[in-house]
Amino acid sequence: MDKVARPAPGEVQTGKKGRRTAYLIAVRHKRDLPRIYALFAPSAEAALAQLNELTTEGMGIEVVGALSRDLARRLGLKAGEIRLV
Repeated sequence: MDKVARPAPGEVQTGKKGRRTAYLIAVRHKRDLPRIYALFAPSAEAALAQLNELTTEGMGIEVVGALSRDLARRLGLKAGEIRLV
């Protein structure tokens, strides 16, 4: 049997061919309306972690959905880019 290499601690496992999903994340600050951001990430947890680095204290973030591959392509969303939708 072949042994599968496991990811190192702190490394995110991306599945087949490093696939990523375009997640929609809502950022709320007190009584303001939420702002929705789109970003590519290998998992919802990784998307939250990436956006959490940019938020300040008192802001709430949560995953509210995902974009289809076609829509992400039409928007021109690239890996590593965070875009306000």
